[in-house]
Amino acid sequence: MKDKKVVLKLEDPKLFTTLYRRLRSFGVDVSYDSGSLVVSDSGEGDIPISRTADPSETAVSIFLRLLNKERFDELLIGIDTNQDRLTLAVVADGQLLESEELELEETPGYITRVIERYPHRRVYIGVGVGNGGGRKAYEYLKKFFPHAKKVNESKTNYRTPYVSIKDKDLRAAYVIAIRSTT
Repeated sequence: MKDKKVVLKLEDPKLFTTLYRRLRSFGVDVSYDSGSLVVSDSGEGDIPISRTADPSETAVSIFLRLLNKERFDELLIGIDTNQDRLTLAVVADGQLLESEELELEETPGYITRVIERYPHRRVYIGVGVGNGGGRKAYEYLKKFFPHAKKVNESKTNYRTPYVSIKDKDLRAAYVIAIRSTT
């Protein structure tokens, strides 16, 4: 992504800030003067957007356009269970796109929104079942997502040279997402 820059020419400061933060979270280089893709809310540029458009969906479409894709090949959702909350990692084509810490009851709605937000060919949902809370979460989520899989949590939060995520719960959720494909 370093070689491709996005220029945001937006008159709405709130939309600019939201898109800027979201694109930066994807690892996109945002510029003010020159770039390979111009995003504008005035009807000109490579991607003209509406001021009423959802900024999250707009950021995803910009990101996909930079990748020269219409949709992600794989959307992976990994869920690490802890004592009082769940840590979710959303990975698309190997890249961590977002993460969230939620209560069990909030999780189905969040996962549904993620699946709707990111265009994809295949979706995998993995739930770490290394403890009683994980098995409980798996049984609960299986009611909403029949294709959810149990994932062995063994060594998911170990540091490796391949996963450079500092937070151990997020690192575990990321590895669970990757393992959900097997």
